[in-house]
Formats: sequence, structure tokens, C-alpha cells
Amino acid sequence: MRVFLLASFLLGICGCASLPRPVSTQAADPPAEPVAAAAAGELIRQDFSARLGSGQAVSVDNPYGDVRLRFGGYQDELEINTLAQQPQQAAAILLQPGVVDGIYRIAPRLPVDTLIAEGQRLDLVVFVPLGHNVQVRTESGVIESRGIRADIDLRSARGNIAIRGTSGSINAETGPGTIEASLLRAPPGSRQHLATSTGSIVLAVSDELDANLELSTSAAFATEFSLHVENLRGQEPNKRATAQIGEGKADVIVESRRGEIRLLRWTGFTTVNGKPVDEDEQADTDSD
Repeated sequence: MRVFLLASFLLGICGCASLPRPVSTQAADPPAEPVAAAAAGELIRQDFSARLGSGQAVSVDNPYGDVRLRFGGYQDELEINTLAQQPQQAAAILLQPGVVDGIYRIAPRLPVDTLIAEGQRLDLVVFVPLGHNVQVRTESGVIESRGIRADIDLRSARGNIAIRGTSGSINAETGPGTIEASLLRAPPGSRQHLATSTGSIVLAVSDELDANLELSTSAAFATEFSLHVENLRGQEPNKRATAQIGEGKADVIVESRRGEIRLLRWTGFTTVNGKPVDEDEQADTDSD
């Protein structure tokens, strides 16, 4: 059993009895099981697993909290860890992962005509095996992707996004949230895309990126690389900057209407917790 990611909740988990571990497969998905009625603010954990078809895509749509992606190994085995904060007398958030139209979908939902209660949330950690593309959607929840060996498509209405160690193409979008990403080398022929409306974007890249970069914003650029900047009068964003790092074998597009864009050299770049990025770039097969 993997160690669950959300360390801030571990003390609460220790006081709760673990629920049985539902096992989900494409041949026989488990019935939907609501989070049990609990005392006010009780934290409840559930785990799911499934065997994916070769190259099968994964979709995660969680409007109730955060989504964290982790590398799940080489055997087409998907694992899902959930942690629900369940207020007393609130309707439970239901989760029944399974295959819909060929895609393995993870989409927790409240019962029809039910509103989320104050303090209620559901956070997910998803361990994605090699070669399975992932799409994630949240409302205000954080999206964090670490060590995924496939293409990722991440979108949050208002939440922050963090990306490290991805070996495929990246598409990440948020509104007022921030994006922090690191790219060591862009896959040849790929298009990497980071976008916000007003949130800032921090991108750390190596000198071996081998990509053409295009940055656009009406706010400021901060960079450790040489940029060619073009003013776009009467437009928003009102500035566009271009650069080539290494050989131009891929495209990296970074755009924000009004958020600052920082393009940093990967060496010495640190995350918000103070760790050097290279520690996070390693294949991540656990959740701590």
C-alpha cells in the first residue's frame, strides 16, 4: 500500500478506521460506495485499483478538491487514493471509477440536486503507469503532476498547477491560479503549452531543452535567457518574446493575459518548499 500523499491530514487518518479497499477492473467494476456517514469533519480514506488496457487514456474530473498525479510503474496498473472530509449529515460524494467510451474515468460526484456542504472536500492521488495519457480537470483544487511518463492535459478554473518530470507533451491552463513547471528536454516534434488569465507562470528549463519558445503577456518578463521582445500595440497580451534554447526541435508556448512570466535556467531552480528541482525530477513512485 502506498503512503498517502496528503501529510497534513495524516493525524486525522490515524483516528479513523480504514474502509475496505474496493478493487476496480474493466471486467467487473465495483458498485458505487458512498463515503459513510461520519462525525463532523471526519476524514475517510478509500483506495481503488484497476488494470488498464495497453495505452488506455485516463481522465480525472474532481470539482471537490485537489488532484495529484504520480508515476505508477510499468505494469498498466492504476491506483487511486482518496481522502474525503465528510461533515456530519452532509450527502456523501460518490466515486465509481470505470471505463466510459474507452477511457478510464475518475469522476467523483454528489447526488443529483445536492450542493457541497461547508468544509466538505475530496482529494485524489492517482498513480499512472507508463504510456497512459492523462487529462485532469478541477475547479479551485490544486493539480500537481510529478514524474508522469505520458502526455498530460491539465486544466483548473482557479487552482494552481505544478508540473515536474513529465516525459510527454504538456497542456496546462488555469485562470487566476499560478503555474510552476520544469522542462529538461522537450520531446522532438512536441508542443508544450502553459497558459493563465491573470496568474503568474514560472518555467525552469535546461540548456538542453532543444525547443523554440514563445512567451506572451501584458505583465513583466523575468528571465535568465536572451529574449527578442516585440510590442503588440492594442492587443492583449501586449508583448511577445521569442527565444531558442538548444536545437529548435519542439515548441514551447507560454501565455498569460496579465500574469508575470518567469523563464529560469534549470540549474539551481528551487520549488516553493525549497527543494532543488532535480530532486523532484526523478521518477516518483511514492506519494511523500
